[in-house]
Amino acid sequence: MSLKSIITFLFFALLSVYFSFLNPHEVDIHFAQGWSFQLPMIVLFLGSVLLGILVAGFLHGALSLKNFFINLKKSGRAKRQNKSNHRSERLLEEAENYLACGHVSKSVAAYEKILNTSPSHVRVLTQLGNIAREEGNVERALKLHLIAIEIAPENLNVLYGLAEDYCIQATPKKEMEVLEKILEFNRRSPRALCRMREVYLKLEDWPSAVEVQRKLVALVKGREKKEKEKRMLGQYIYKSGVRYFNNDSFELAITEIKRSLRENAQCLSSHILLGDAYLKTGDRKGALKSWKKGYAYTKSIACMMRMEEVYRELGQPGEMIKEYKEAIRNSKNGPSEILIMLLGVLCLEEKTPQETIRLIEESTDSEKAIIPSLILGDAYKQDHNETKSKKALENATRQIKRAIFNFKCGACGKTLNKWTDHCSACNTFDTMECFLGISS
Repeated sequence: MSLKSIITFLFFALLSVYFSFLNPHEVDIHFAQGWSFQLPMIVLFLGSVLLGILVAGFLHGALSLKNFFINLKKSGRAKRQNKSNHRSERLLEEAENYLACGHVSKSVAAYEKILNTSPSHVRVLTQLGNIAREEGNVERALKLHLIAIEIAPENLNVLYGLAEDYCIQATPKKEMEVLEKILEFNRRSPRALCRMREVYLKLEDWPSAVEVQRKLVALVKGREKKEKEKRMLGQYIYKSGVRYFNNDSFELAITEIKRSLRENAQCLSSHILLGDAYLKTGDRKGALKSWKKGYAYTKSIACMMRMEEVYRELGQPGEMIKEYKEAIRNSKNGPSEILIMLLGVLCLEEKTPQETIRLIEESTDSEKAIIPSLILGDAYKQDHNETKSKKALENATRQIKRAIFNFKCGACGKTLNKWTDHCSACNTFDTMECFLGISS
């Protein structure tokens, strides 16, 4: 017997003796009319205590028995759940292995077995939805992902899957709602910001695209990656400038394009549009300066062509000849063949045939190109050398007569007969390069 029990027993024994000493008389106990008996007060007291103990013990035993059966039931259920979880884990591993090996149908079968016993398994619902989307069944993908999002509204994997569903479904408003929800949980998610940027690009919402792109620039680590994102930022700001330009808000366009060049000084589109905007305001000097700066950064013939147009309008072709000569002189890897052609034509127009002949013969293979042959033919004619003129023109007629100045996308190879700010085939910026040949 423990010390605590001994002390409790002694306490009640002493209490009984004390109570008996104070209450020596008997008490009448009535159970019914005419049925009663007498008990000493101490017996009544101890009987009451004992009865209370017995009732309490009975209630405690009943409660313990109830808890025993409840725990037994829980234990059985837990064992069954553990067995089910173990089976689900095995099937999940099996399904993901199948998926990794490209056995999609077997993977789906394993995932669906899991759902039969665990219909609210978020990971399985998400994976099945992703597979359905990849197989072209967007409706099923949406159904599965919406079930999963009800179970786990803050699960990022489910939210990304749902965003992809809406993207494929071409419902940008719903996609944007999902992306905004993702950013509520993680404001610095590059993945969500990139997806949001793509939505704005599709909608041609350039100010919003600029806002998102600034956040991405701030997040990106590494000099090379940051420079890439900054170039993209410059391109999106340029598109905002295009919008102003098309609305005849040329001063606002100039301001916006200058902002784009601060982010990406090598953006050819911005240099060209800035010159065009200056020209629209009547500032030919500003236009020429913009295009010259653009050529210095990009070495694009498109800038030189625009400069030539303005100098021709001003009646100052000699100034353009100077620009061409300066560009040729500063060419690090040798002058562009097209640059020489343009200079040659301009010199020919200015009645300087001997300089034209020197440029062409020293810099190009006139035997294999139609344009140099034509220029030489005209130059020799102006120089009164009919024999060489005739020979050059005869050579030109043997060449492809449809050869013209064209522009080719350096990314995908698409050709056009005029310069444009981006390639419509692959949607890349500043990839149109001038060449001599036939457009497709």
